[in-house]
Amino acid sequence: MISREQLRIQKLHSLGLLDSEPEDFFDTITRVASVILDTPISLISLVDEHRQWFKSKHGIDAAETARDISFCTHAVESDEQLIVENALNDVRFAQNPLVVNTPNIRFYAGIPIRSLDGYALGTLCVIDNEPKTPTAKELAALKDLAHLATRELQFRERMLEAKRSIQSSESKFKTLFENAAIGISMVKPNGSWLEVNEELCRIVGYSKQALSALTFQDITFHEDLSTDLNLLDQLVAGKLDRYQLEKRYVKQSGEPVWVELTVTKQLTANGELDYFVAIVKDIQSAKETEAALALLRKTLEEKVSQRTAELKQANKSMLAAYQEKIASEQLLQNAELELRTILDNANDAYVCMDAEGVVKAWNKQAEHIFGWADEEAIGRKLDKLIIPNELQQAHQAGMRRFALEKQSDMMGKRIELEAIRKDGVRIPIELQVNVLEINEQILFTSFLRDITDRKQLESLLKNEARNDPLTGLPNRRKLEEILPIAVQRAKANQTTLSILFVDLDGFKSINDTYGHNVGDMLLREVANRIDKSTRQSDTVARYAGDEFIIVLEGISQVSDTSRIAEKILHAISEPFHFNQITLNMTVSIGIAYYTSENSPETQPAELIRQADKAMYTAKRNGKNGVFMVETQ
Repeated sequence: MISREQLRIQKLHSLGLLDSEPEDFFDTITRVASVILDTPISLISLVDEHRQWFKSKHGIDAAETARDISFCTHAVESDEQLIVENALNDVRFAQNPLVVNTPNIRFYAGIPIRSLDGYALGTLCVIDNEPKTPTAKELAALKDLAHLATRELQFRERMLEAKRSIQSSESKFKTLFENAAIGISMVKPNGSWLEVNEELCRIVGYSKQALSALTFQDITFHEDLSTDLNLLDQLVAGKLDRYQLEKRYVKQSGEPVWVELTVTKQLTANGELDYFVAIVKDIQSAKETEAALALLRKTLEEKVSQRTAELKQANKSMLAAYQEKIASEQLLQNAELELRTILDNANDAYVCMDAEGVVKAWNKQAEHIFGWADEEAIGRKLDKLIIPNELQQAHQAGMRRFALEKQSDMMGKRIELEAIRKDGVRIPIELQVNVLEINEQILFTSFLRDITDRKQLESLLKNEARNDPLTGLPNRRKLEEILPIAVQRAKANQTTLSILFVDLDGFKSINDTYGHNVGDMLLREVANRIDKSTRQSDTVARYAGDEFIIVLEGISQVSDTSRIAEKILHAISEPFHFNQITLNMTVSIGIAYYTSENSPETQPAELIRQADKAMYTAKRNGKNGVFMVETQ
């Protein structure tokens, strides 16, 4: 097991300060320390495994000393300040080489300098070759200077941790980006490619190098470019938050390839356009299948019309001769058999009904999609088979209207509706209805397709883009959509809006100690407790990592916000139990307000920044608390 001293030394080395160049910030602290305590020597020392090294020194030439004779080692190991008024009278130091020889230390005062985890990494100390009894004010000043050194060291520690976190996130994103089974690219505002993945290169048939020399306009099929650019202009102007279309690229070989394109924009911190994100799905095979199916549908319709004409001609010719009658009947039977074979083996459900809505034909795909066998379906009204209750009246009204007017806007068009299976399950379908008139009898022919998979995929993509997969809460993107609306609503209604910025105290140590699985379970339970502590009208979002933001609308007085914040503090303070592990957690909460009277021009991002700043104030005040500011 790693000892605390080993962890302390690891932390010291991780900061990269040992053997670094002098810095004005630390040198200023040592000079001021010597002036305030009137000592010839002052140091900022860092205690390593076998030495103490001076990050800043005043009044001494040595860069380091051995650890075993260092006064600062005693302060680090005791984890508290060390004051030696006369080293000759202290049995710990009377025979120390630094006392009996140069620099002849008599007086020493050292204050530990700590990391974020509380490890004493070194000291700020002052040294004199004469005995000295420091005053309370001198010691207080020395502690303040040590606090400044500590804050600077901890700031650098935070920056290093943030840099490592960013590098890790960038690495994960790069892996996901490159290995995605769908084309992904980042496109500059002028249309040139900023980043493309391997799948996109495969789709368009270009290498990354070749593609980087082109723009998306260069490889877009000329007939599709104007539509794409028009939608892109609307996206840039803010009229759309994204757009999707089917278009064609021209591959390097010169062949067109159909794709489904989804485009969003990424803004800079100043709200200016940075780049576009394009998701490209190869639908060439689907388009080829769709074209073949369209051709089949057209052929079927032509065959139906052709066979209908043949039936009419056969009826007129029946009086001519018995043989012609037999021949015509046989022709009709052959035609019907062929049509039945084609329809029964079609990829889409085929349903035919008469003017009363009674089913006359029901193919195998209709059996598969809706669960009714053809002997069950034929002879029954369609609205009793697949039409939901709430749509039956509209269906019947449409049938009656067609009987009177002999026309309908629905005929020949592709329509998406909800249908119901035999087992009661509702499914989305796409259908096209056509009308035939045979011997003055009206028939409605329909081709229907189950589009459940397509709808589920669309819903999944939309949900994943706006919800955090770990906690199920709205994510940062969704919050950025919700918050401006909430601010406008507060402005219009002249009400108060509160933002609570909630951050878990010490969450990193949970991941380090118990692993990310426990960390994830903790985040889910924290999200659950926060959500239960708020009102139904409030919005709770996971902002990033262990940070949550709560939007409280319609706040009538400050105490309402404070009461909710205290409720959250209490909920999180209750122990968490995971797999025989008990965790005691706290949170720090920052609160910012928006009012139409005091802050009418405050932007949503500024509200979050104010709340974030207040949260850090709560942390500096000891954590497990609340600090609120009023946005001006």
